[in-house]
Amino acid sequence: MKFFKRQNGFTFVELLLVLSILVVLTAVILPFSEKRLNQMTEEDALKAFMATVHETQLYATTHKEHVRLRFSEGGSVYKSLRSDLSVFASGRFPEGMVKVQNTGLVELEFQPSGNMYPTGKLTIRTKNSGTKTITFQFERGRMLING
Repeated sequence: MKFFKRQNGFTFVELLLVLSILVVLTAVILPFSEKRLNQMTEEDALKAFMATVHETQLYATTHKEHVRLRFSEGGSVYKSLRSDLSVFASGRFPEGMVKVQNTGLVELEFQPSGNMYPTGKLTIRTKNSGTKTITFQFERGRMLING
């Protein structure tokens, strides 16, 4: 009978080396992934806001009613209002994302035809992506949002 004294596996030092490399990589990657996650949240919030603007315009057109989109709570909350001031759509920007107070448009107003009056620029300040400017204008009967 032969006895084998050779054992297969990793030494404690090898395991410590691998674990220390993983710790260093994690420490380097985490700050970048958190910032990217916050940027994606802000991008999603901006898309949701634009969808609410389109929904408000569509409501004005289909119901032949004057409607508006107003901001409240320092520019972090927006609500679409019927002519009787009842809310039919609303949303909230994530923390650190607000409509700049001294921007060109105070609120968005849509006539029963769906036309926006007045047109102009709306500035939104974000925590991670900087300042975003949305330009509302009409071209060939459609509203264009540039951000």
